[in-house]
Amino acid sequence: MTPTDYYALLTNKGLIQLSGEEKQKYLQGQITADVAQLNDDNALLACHCDFKGKTWSVSYLMSWQDSLLLLTHSSVLEKSLAELKKYGVFAKVSIADVSPGWQISAGFGHAIEAEITHVFGKLPEQHMHLVKHTNGIVLAINTNIPRYLILQPQDAAQKISVDASKSSDDYWEIEDIKAGIAEVQAPTCNEFVPQMMNLQQLDAISFTKGCYMGQEVVARTKYLGKNKRAAFRLFSDTPQTVAVGDNLEYQIGENWRPAGTILRVGNSHNQCWLLAVLASDTEIGTIMRVKQHPQASFTVLPQPYELT
Repeated sequence: MTPTDYYALLTNKGLIQLSGEEKQKYLQGQITADVAQLNDDNALLACHCDFKGKTWSVSYLMSWQDSLLLLTHSSVLEKSLAELKKYGVFAKVSIADVSPGWQISAGFGHAIEAEITHVFGKLPEQHMHLVKHTNGIVLAINTNIPRYLILQPQDAAQKISVDASKSSDDYWEIEDIKAGIAEVQAPTCNEFVPQMMNLQQLDAISFTKGCYMGQEVVARTKYLGKNKRAAFRLFSDTPQTVAVGDNLEYQIGENWRPAGTILRVGNSHNQCWLLAVLASDTEIGTIMRVKQHPQASFTVLPQPYELT
């Protein structure tokens, strides 16, 4: 059961910073989101792909003072950073990992809402909207329930301090999975085109902005209907020792056949949630097991949104 109040430091997240007079123009040619739609009050979800359309990272993009920030999983940050820097030498842009200078946390519930209001002056009320303050940035993720990502410089005058859930249960990860929000981690880096992870459903792909790295493949996947895979949620009513990158299987007769790859895992004391890339025609209610841990059994759940 999800707690009423939850707060945690997200030690598995990091920040890439772009600065310089051509930062916006340069990033527009690198990621799937339309950077021109970014303003001081909103964030964008975006994918960073190679020229074959395979995804290096999935990030939240936001502006901060005179720079742009990409919040991404720390296990793929170095690779994504290296790919961004590879072409950045031809533009007036500086690109750096600034993770050590920031505290990244997240939470939901009345306690965190009261603390955000105290430290930042107000709450962001709409999905993907921001509140900015000298103490940092708060991003609203209003999917199943109102949730908040909080980015604060380490030298901020006032830090968020909440006595909420003290358990090791990863309720933030579970809520992201429930909402069908895909993330790329090291075992799945450079494996999937964004549409295989349903990122078109989350407005992470612009099909009108023009050229960017991998754009030709991403567009062809959409307009020629070449994508035969999608991200699905799976559930077990007991915690499971499984990992991102593990393989799922489904049963035909006495045999088990390959089904897909795990993108995200969220465990609590009484349940386990997965987000996995499977065949797009996978039937809801299908029972699957994890190849690396055959005792781990999961049920495929309905999508939280309509797939296109």
